[in-house]
Amino acid sequence: MAGALRALVIDDDRDLLNLIRLTLEFTAGWKVTTASSGVAGLSLATASSPRPPDGPALDLIVVDVMMPEMDGYEVCQRLKADPATAGIPVVLLTARKELDEERVTRVGAVGVVLKPFDPQQLARQLSEHLP
Repeated sequence: MAGALRALVIDDDRDLLNLIRLTLEFTAGWKVTTASSGVAGLSLATASSPRPPDGPALDLIVVDVMMPEMDGYEVCQRLKADPATAGIPVVLLTARKELDEERVTRVGAVGVVLKPFDPQQLARQLSEHLP
């Protein structure tokens, strides 16, 4: 991948969104876009993709599992069902230690990052899920 990694982070906690954005931008040089709801995130992801000729405009999407209106599982499932975003890896973010791994796989997520996370290790943790 040439250049800075491009990520979309979707979480209803604005403070956490800012922490993740700042962490990824300043510790790893990523370009980060944020959305505070599943609906807004889907809209941003679809508007960003694709970006021919070098592939999708996003390298990774990070989605919080527990959100009102549309949870992270549904967001992931919708992203994977849309041809414009289906090829973008999605990582779920959650505070729940016990996840239904089968459901994670079924919706198409490539991995999970647990909260609380170490901000200094976040970019490395997320990068582990990139192709």
